[in-house]
Amino acid sequence: MEIVTRPLFPSLVWTTLFDDRETLNPLLLELANRMRKADPAGVAKTNVVGWQSPNIIQTLDEFGEINRRILDVCRQISESQNFLPNVAYHHQAWVNISPPGASNTIHFHPNCHLSGVYYVSLKAPECGSIFFRDPRIAARMLRPPIGAETHFTATEVRMRPEEGRMYVFPSWLEHGVEVNRSDQDRVSLSFNVLATLQPSSAA
Repeated sequence: MEIVTRPLFPSLVWTTLFDDRETLNPLLLELANRMRKADPAGVAKTNVVGWQSPNIIQTLDEFGEINRRILDVCRQISESQNFLPNVAYHHQAWVNISPPGASNTIHFHPNCHLSGVYYVSLKAPECGSIFFRDPRIAARMLRPPIGAETHFTATEVRMRPEEGRMYVFPSWLEHGVEVNRSDQDRVSLSFNVLATLQPSSAA
């Protein structure tokens, strides 16, 4: 008897590793530290102990290269998922600096389609993983008697950050970041992307 598995409504996470990360990341790290020095208070959202900038990276010329890459990666992902061709992509981005002991509480990002994070500087594996929670609330009601987690039974999935790697995921997917247990800052850029239909050029 053959049993066929067919995945339904998968929660996708896309990742890419930039080849030039060893030259790109020091520049981004310098810019991030400069922002924190200019605005030590930052903003308080999901960050616990850590520092977060306002959502203004997309407006700053010095972040032009990473802004371009954010939009390029998200455009490719959207096209792979059959977004319409006459779509404009808009984004907001911000800096996260998480010193030892810092974390990000679990949350999701409303009013956008894709969200993501790019890791600039960290000390793995102690820096803490990004984790995603199963969005199927009903699946948490009664846990099966399992010996080990599988993709079917897991309620949370952890991914170990890597310098130079970008993670992109649906904005509705709940996620958080574990406590930084290393002895150095975990520095990243987070972003939201909204896809909007362009007005038709037809007369």
